Amino acid sequence: MPDFRTLIAISLGGLVAMQASAVEYRSASKNGVVLYEAPASSAKKRFVVSAGYPAEVVITQNDWLKLRDRNGMLAWGVTKDWSDRRTVVVVADKTALYGKPDASASITGQLNKDVWLQLLPASAAAPGWVHVQHKSGVSGWVRVTDVWGM
Repeated sequence: MPDFRTLIAISLGGLVAMQASAVEYRSASKNGVVLYEAPASSAKKRFVVSAGYPAEVVITQNDWLKLRDRNGMLAWGVTKDWSDRRTVVVVADKTALYGKPDASASITGQLNKDVWLQLLPASAAAPGWVHVQHKSGVSGWVRVTDVWGM
């Protein structure tokens, strides 16, 4: 029979694994979404974001989400203002949009840093690649290392 320390170590290891796999992202559902210092509309306003702004959900508390953006900034948002529709943001200075998830595929566009893209379902397994669509309607594949929000 395992001793107490072994059981604790196994339990803690399981909790860490569950937390690591449970990363959740959301995007602002409309323009003018306010982010606050605390989970209350009376709290100090930190900043306002536009529709599609991606953020990682850190904590859910009643009708509030504690969110982290790509720069690591933490703030609180009202849950109803955040959509399950996934977006990512380009973090590379420039990245290519490929027609297929392959670096030798044709390039269908160039994307600049800070451009938001809608995440599309991948039609096939493509490790290291993300299927996305630009607001112009152009879709394609980018390297996962060139975007944040995955």
